[in-house]
This record gives sequence, structure tokens and C-alpha cells, in this order.
Amino acid sequence: MDKDAFIMQLRQMIEIKEKISELLMDVNCCPDNSLLEALFQGMALDAQKHAQIFRGLLDRAQGINFAIEEDRKIAILSTVNKVLELEWNIKNQTRNVLDRVTDDKTKKVLTTVLGDIQRHELTLKDLQSFSEDMSVDQEKIIDKIWKYSIKFDDEEELD
Repeated sequence: MDKDAFIMQLRQMIEIKEKISELLMDVNCCPDNSLLEALFQGMALDAQKHAQIFRGLLDRAQGINFAIEEDRKIAILSTVNKVLELEWNIKNQTRNVLDRVTDDKTKKVLTTVLGDIQRHELTLKDLQSFSEDMSVDQEKIIDKIWKYSIKFDDEEELD
């Protein structure tokens, strides 16, 4: 895929995800049912998150992402570690409840939440790695990562 096509595709994907989010936020199907409302709003927020991730990829493809300062990196890593501990705790609590509950609908919702928690753990570990790699101290490495990590058909091979 060439760079212009990639950028155009990302812009379309952002537009679609924003529309999905808007539709799901407007559902407002049952203000008296907090569970259904939360499930719809959660999906809407996921669509917003995906649009933001696509924007980040778009910025990266256009070369406008920059390295983070060392003190910021330390703060980020500290926060990620705290969140990982909390996610581990809530994962165990969710499993405990899931093992004890008998209602099938509740089990289905808790299973979905547990899957989200497990994905969050993986994402947080990736964020640790990304934050390490994207610090000013690693700027030369980052330049190489940015330069070589997204290949476009229209770019010449570099040795």
C-alpha cells in the first residue's frame, strides 16, 4: 500500500468509527436500564478510542509524532504499573464472581468484561514498551522505528 492510500484509508476509518460512536451514543434506548446503557456507551467509547488510535497512526504516517521527555516517561511507566496492579486485582475479583454467579446473562456480561480486562493487560504491557522506546533518550532508535516500521509501496528500499 502506498503512503497516500494508507493515509486516505485511515481518514475513512476515522470517519466510520466516529459515525459508529455517534450512533451508539444516540441510542439512549433505556435510561431506566443502567446495564444496557453502559453496554451501548461502552461500545461507543470503544469506537471513539479506535478513531483516536487511527488518528495516532495517521500522525505517525505523516511524521508528526514526537518522542517523550525522560521525566514524562518515568511518570507514565509508574502509572502503567499501578494500573496493571489494579487490573490484576479486578480480574481476580471478576473471575471469583463469575465462578459463583448462576445467571446466564450476568455470566455473559462478566465474561465480556473479563475479556476486556485481559486485553487491557496486554495493551498496558505494550504501552510500557512503547513508552520506553519513545523517550527522548531513545530518539535515534525511534527515528529508525518510525522510518522503517511502516513500509509503503512508493518508498525505495533503504540499506
